[in-house]
Amino acid sequence: MSMRQKWLILTALVAAGALAGCEHPSARISALQDPKYPVGRDSKIALPDYQSPQAADLANRLAGETVAEQMRAMGFHLVTPTEAEFQLSFSIADKDESQSYTVNVPTMSTVVGTTVDGPVTGTVFGDQAVPQTRIVNMTRLDLWLIKTQEPKVEIWHGHIEAEASDAQRFRTPFFRALLEHVGETVRGVVQLDADKTPSK
Repeated sequence: MSMRQKWLILTALVAAGALAGCEHPSARISALQDPKYPVGRDSKIALPDYQSPQAADLANRLAGETVAEQMRAMGFHLVTPTEAEFQLSFSIADKDESQSYTVNVPTMSTVVGTTVDGPVTGTVFGDQAVPQTRIVNMTRLDLWLIKTQEPKVEIWHGHIEAEASDAQRFRTPFFRALLEHVGETVRGVVQLDADKTPSK
């Protein structure tokens, strides 16, 4: 096998490793709270009618079930719309997004020069950053709270988004990561396969 063939194989292996990566599945999260209207887990919150076939498609009905299940498990005070201080709404959708990144590819070049003893040929090894682009299918969950009394304003809005395959595989952590920040202002990245939360 020639040196060139060995070098091409090495380059292919390095590039494949860089693309495969060993990163943990993560999601981008952002939430904004109006400080004039604090909300906590003891606040009386009403959920939308996510079970009605006329109210939502399948993805939204399933999302509604997960939201309700997680909010109960986390100790939120869920009530009927007539008793509520705040009305929770949500939406979930998939979209394709273009992502750019760079891959370090090994390089090899030949250097020719002269010394007192005569001509010299050598090989220089290095790395070159090669830009790459890929289309990723993302899932985005939005949650927001509106006051039920006047003024009926939105007092909290948060969203989380991750690659669709990660959002499906880690469905409970995906929903829970955002619900943990109801009533808070936060922005960052959350790891879906570990108990990691962004800083407030």
